[in-house]
Amino acid sequence: MPNLDGGHYFFTAVLPIDNHGVVEHGEFKSSPVHMVRDALEALPTALQTPASEEIGIPSPFALSLRTHFVRLFVIDAPAYNGRDNPGTLRSTVGGVDLLQAQPVDRLACPYLVFVADFDPAADGASEPRSWLEELWSVASTELRTVFEYCYQFDPDGDGAAFADFAIKGQVETTMPFNDYWIVPPPIPNLAINELVLPLAGAALLAAVIAIGSAVAVAVHGHWPWHAGLGLAVVLLIVLGVAFVGLGLWYDVNLINSRGAKPFPTAPNSTLRDVLKALYLQQAFTRFAIAEQGASPAQLRAAFAAFAAATRPNDLDSPTQPAGVVRSPFAQEPADA
Repeated sequence: MPNLDGGHYFFTAVLPIDNHGVVEHGEFKSSPVHMVRDALEALPTALQTPASEEIGIPSPFALSLRTHFVRLFVIDAPAYNGRDNPGTLRSTVGGVDLLQAQPVDRLACPYLVFVADFDPAADGASEPRSWLEELWSVASTELRTVFEYCYQFDPDGDGAAFADFAIKGQVETTMPFNDYWIVPPPIPNLAINELVLPLAGAALLAAVIAIGSAVAVAVHGHWPWHAGLGLAVVLLIVLGVAFVGLGLWYDVNLINSRGAKPFPTAPNSTLRDVLKALYLQQAFTRFAIAEQGASPAQLRAAFAAFAAATRPNDLDSPTQPAGVVRSPFAQEPADA
């Protein structure tokens, strides 16, 4: 699957950490990879738990109203899944010594993995550069502390330099996730006739050519009818296999081309849409609680006031801030 899918861009970069030498950090000495881990540990997270809400320091990534999700982590070594087992029978017959160690994959250096899901600008042709430059413009201080010890990172560079650095380590995201569809997406089915007609047409063309060739040879070459029939059968088999093979090749490429198309964009699935929806969900819950027992006339008037105050079609305000678990409301539901 492509990096751009479902109306979102899924960015994955694997960036080598320059883990040479010792880092002098005040009175302490440390390795570059431990400095990266320390920076990740100190990086503020989203205010989405009671503990993080008490800290009150928002995530720097919440400053970007295009960023749905970011994760940063360090990989020191590949996961070890145990021995490669050829099977009990083959191990016994081959005399495999199960106590003899097998080669284990190792990395030349630790890597910092940078994963993000964000709203692309326009048609996504400028991504991920556009998003990376925007992210640098709002969170360069925090990003420097995290990426400072990565290979070829320039802490004095600008947004373009940061984008160059991150894109250099980008790998294709092969398993994006799309979780905003609430109805079946409008994906057209591949009609059976789109697959069968090329095969049927290829078989028919092979038959016409084979029979026509046999008749022409029999008539003009004065062959007996049974020789012409034998030639027709041979040509039909040879051409049929070749033409049907071409038809199958066409079908496979048709299926692959349809499968390579990006997943359609869900309605109202940008971060600003999601934040507005979260705000309205909480505001309407408070409204419903406050208006219990109201008469129809009172309820209509109250709902009109609610719609005027919350402005459902206005994504800018009022809405839920990014990077928090709940919207700020006044104490009284009527003030929501």
